[in-house]
Amino acid sequence: MEIETLRTKLLAAVPDYMAEIAPGPLIRRYLEKNPAPPLPAGPKALLSLGKAAGAMTATLADTFDVAPAHTLSILPEGYPPPPPSYPLFWGSHPLPDRRSLEAFERLRDFIHTLPDERLLVVALSGGSSSLVVQPLPPVGLEDKVSLSKRLIESGAPIETVNALRIHLSSFKGGGLARMIGSRPSLTYILSDIPGDGASLVGSSPMFSVLRDGPGMLSALELWLGDTIPEPVRRLLLSLPSLPPPPPASQALFGGVLASSKTLISAMQKIFLPIAPLSGLPLHILSEELCGEAREVGRVLASQIRWHAPTHPEGALWAASGETTVTLSQGSPGRGGRTQELALSLALSLSKTSALVLSLASDGSDGNSGLAGALLPSAPFCNPRLAHEGQEALFRHDSGEFLERHGWGIRTGPSGTNLNDLLMVVYPPSSPPRSPL
Repeated sequence: MEIETLRTKLLAAVPDYMAEIAPGPLIRRYLEKNPAPPLPAGPKALLSLGKAAGAMTATLADTFDVAPAHTLSILPEGYPPPPPSYPLFWGSHPLPDRRSLEAFERLRDFIHTLPDERLLVVALSGGSSSLVVQPLPPVGLEDKVSLSKRLIESGAPIETVNALRIHLSSFKGGGLARMIGSRPSLTYILSDIPGDGASLVGSSPMFSVLRDGPGMLSALELWLGDTIPEPVRRLLLSLPSLPPPPPASQALFGGVLASSKTLISAMQKIFLPIAPLSGLPLHILSEELCGEAREVGRVLASQIRWHAPTHPEGALWAASGETTVTLSQGSPGRGGRTQELALSLALSLSKTSALVLSLASDGSDGNSGLAGALLPSAPFCNPRLAHEGQEALFRHDSGEFLERHGWGIRTGPSGTNLNDLLMVVYPPSSPPRSPL
């Protein structure tokens, strides 16, 4: 099969893949296998935060028979909302603003109006961190936003960014659990944290986290040097290193509804039955993919080139997780982590006839408007195209380059957030031409 024919088939299956990882079906499948623990009798309330809040509210309200008036959904603008009768608040993402402070007040009022005995179902998903904020004095919103933005642009891992958010916030790192207090609660998580860090989704509002102010300051200085705002420096130096308190006895954890591992299983269900992929050996590179996108692409390409000659019948390589992009000086172009990862991989596999798919599960990657890319590697044997691709990587302009060549993927916001999927295909009719 010609590579472009296969690409057309894979591209046609992308909507089915996005439907497979939609929150509603994922939640229902999870609860069928993992019923909720015994709960207090009587009416219940529901609080949903993050990119998947709309679908989580719709599904969990139906599951636990929660009246619309007893729900609150807080989600980024542009993401699928809950049904019209359910109250919602549009928050700010990816950086907080005044709406994030207002969201905190709305959330606090919602919780404080609940009867003490009413169970609150808490549904957390990726993108929650910027939606609700309450900075710890003397740090103000402007300092927190500026510092978070600079830390993200520096290429710091998401774990460091989330740690900063926790240290500067009264809401994160268990703050929501403290607001709920002695009321019974049941928490479900749709995780965008690679690996086993689901409790850190949304910067851990329902789980107490160890705070080490001086250690956090050292980590900030590693990425940002001596440019830390003075209010932030004073706050961090005043925070002692204390262990987290034990969880409240009334707080139940329902489990992780889905995670980056879900992306691999969905890929196997949707993409692998497509001829000629069915029956090809599948190699899982990682379910905790992280690091600088363009560098990760080169490293993974090296691994694939090394193993490819042992698979003349063709093979598949897959990974899930979330890489990062460190913006260089000057105005960035249009792109994102999945696009830089895909372009870097394809450039590094130019001596092969491979297909590279890289896809953000939330349907939005960087500032590009694209969800990812699906592109062949062989065209980059052309020196002019290879140079153009390298220039796009250097300028962080991968989105413009990929879309101009017809390789970008647009899905629109998906209403979920489970990290990114990477798939590299060596079709049986197109074995690698060289292991080097």
